[in-house]
Amino acid sequence: MSRERKSKMDSLNATALTKGMMFGAAADTPTLSDASYQALYLQHCGLITTDTALKWSRVRPTRDMVPVWTNADRLIDFALANGIKVKGHNLAWNESNPAWLWTSNTTAPDFGVLNVPVDEAAADFDRHITETVSRYAGKITWWDVVNEPIEPAHGRADCLRSKTWLKVFGPSYIERAFNLAHAADPNAKLFMNEQAIERWGMEKNRVAFLNLVDSLLGKGVPIHGIGFESHIIKWTGGVSHEGIMWLLGELQKRNLEVHISEFDVSMFGGSNGALDHSVTDPTVIDPFVAAFARPYIRDVLSFSNVKAFISWELSDKYSDLRLDQQRPTLFDENMQPKQLALEVESAIKDRQASWLPRF
Repeated sequence: MSRERKSKMDSLNATALTKGMMFGAAADTPTLSDASYQALYLQHCGLITTDTALKWSRVRPTRDMVPVWTNADRLIDFALANGIKVKGHNLAWNESNPAWLWTSNTTAPDFGVLNVPVDEAAADFDRHITETVSRYAGKITWWDVVNEPIEPAHGRADCLRSKTWLKVFGPSYIERAFNLAHAADPNAKLFMNEQAIERWGMEKNRVAFLNLVDSLLGKGVPIHGIGFESHIIKWTGGVSHEGIMWLLGELQKRNLEVHISEFDVSMFGGSNGALDHSVTDPTVIDPFVAAFARPYIRDVLSFSNVKAFISWELSDKYSDLRLDQQRPTLFDENMQPKQLALEVESAIKDRQASWLPRF
């Protein structure tokens, strides 16, 4: 373990384990070359989500589909060598695809153009999922198999996102991805990850997402869990307590595990009481962030099927929000815990664990 100074709080994962859950964060191999950042993961994380290392554009950069595993191998080897479990992210998404596969054009109604024949894209899809999951069978505990399938703005009655893989297979791409992943590693837990389902005004998204879940379950598709991304945003109107409680309650009825899968906080913007971008004082920002996030954190942790709380990167220094949002993560640029980290710790400690952890 690095000899760099540890953050001044107990391990978040050790605390979480006493309450029947885990704490983790997304990570990338390059950022973990920072010794102080690596030490933060070793102290606090029981799981690591691969941030970009396993996305299509990283693994399949060229049309010949020759895989590039270098970053993923290093990240996964680091985690497993230190007793940290791994969640793979992700196998099928409508973003982060290589340019040889899909254009970056986002013009409605097609939202981009497939650059290869449909039959070739279908074969590439099958090959990528089978090869990727097989390579890490026994090493990756959970997979985000399908990422962000819902987008009502694309105008479909089922509210599915009208891009990339839907153009290749139609809606069946979702069950196809799960079945392929399960065949490649029957022991992995398979998740569907979705954005915005915690946000105010997203009732249509929540209903469409639950309808999709029920459709998959009804077909016997091997789906084991759901990821609530939880990029919570003040300036869009915040989060919906009623919507969160309803959807998590419905997922609990269906015995589905839930991960708070990509948590961070955006507090700067021009509406809904968000901070102005001119504010730079941490003594102003941090209490504001913590107060905004507190109800959401406590809402989601009140459900016993929420078994992991995952921060999208651990430190502000490496957050992909850092260019637009100040102090969006749990730890500051010096790897020290902020009030947001203390809110997460407090909510975990107050969680009522009525069942034993099974990981």
